[in-house]
Amino acid sequence: MSRYLHTSIFVNDFDESIEFYTKKLGLELLDRAHFEGNADMAFVGRDWDSYVELVYDLEEHEPYELGNRYEHLAVEVDEDLHAVCERLKKQGAKILRGPKKSPGGARSIAFVEDPNGIPVELLEPKKTAAGA
Repeated sequence: MSRYLHTSIFVNDFDESIEFYTKKLGLELLDRAHFEGNADMAFVGRDWDSYVELVYDLEEHEPYELGNRYEHLAVEVDEDLHAVCERLKKQGAKILRGPKKSPGGARSIAFVEDPNGIPVELLEPKKTAAGA
């Protein structure tokens, strides 16, 4: 059976991107790789079940721009979402929207921008029937 594994994004500043996803969003740096003449890669997530692959292209090119069909990444946070957004603001992150209730009203949602201009959706954990 197939399963979702990861999202891969090109980044303009490798270290700044790693810092955003680890220090600001609280994901773990799972691994790094260097492919001589090709790309540096970092893998960030809670574990290897699903993660974000950050790719810094080592070949000469214009800076990457956000694609016209790319929507966003999503990260579930462990803390109160309002507190997370306040902490991110103090760390200089750009809050794009929220926090507010999701369209279905089941949990709070917010959007923050990563250093590459990619929107990252922040979600409170889903409440189970027993935990609601």
